[in-house]
Amino acid sequence: MNNIFYAPSSAFIDQEIVEITGQEALHINKVLRHKIGDIILLADGDGARFEVEITDFTKRTVVAKKLTTNCEARPSKKKILALGVIKKRDRLEFAIEKAVELDAWEICLFNADHSERTKLNEERIHTQIVSAFKQSGRYWLPKLIVLNSLNEVYEHYTNSEFIMAHEETEVNKKPNSLTANQTILLVGPEGGFSNREVELNRKNGGKFVSLGKNRLRAETAATAFLSQFLFS
Repeated sequence: MNNIFYAPSSAFIDQEIVEITGQEALHINKVLRHKIGDIILLADGDGARFEVEITDFTKRTVVAKKLTTNCEARPSKKKILALGVIKKRDRLEFAIEKAVELDAWEICLFNADHSERTKLNEERIHTQIVSAFKQSGRYWLPKLIVLNSLNEVYEHYTNSEFIMAHEETEVNKKPNSLTANQTILLVGPEGGFSNREVELNRKNGGKFVSLGKNRLRAETAATAFLSQFLFS
């Protein structure tokens, strides 16, 4: 049972029976060719993972009965990646995949002043998040938040601590651990943050941090930033 499949809480018909649909059902049935009676691992993205026994197939669904349940508590301290939209899709998707693997509670994409890409395929990004969620063995599925500007990020995440990665910050200034219940890690797109956005973070009481002496690509910066708090 190396594969973990995803079914949201809404897929549970009652406390014991789950109806798996879409690509997950297709993968179970047509790709892996599971049979009635097989036991698979299922995660609901809300902190629970189940062993379930397949009881029935239709053309588009897999029906299974819950056997065991294993839960993980909601974290007391949450880190959220707020990333200015990156122009190149492969680099944006790399950053999103690594953010899931590095335990970001949410992934917020926003149009920064230096962002060149304005349209996002949110369905594709959600699919990618689910894939990374299953691969990394997480219990909580990160949510995707899409906002129009950095201003909206501050408005959306009230009562949060903000830390902005900024190349002009002294290298020796770095955070030690997460102290707030919710910390927003701000990473700019290609070209970094504008002077306006830097001043906006300062006015909102945000902190600044260096990610080292070398200039990093946006997707590398996001990965390096999150990894500093991997055990927080």
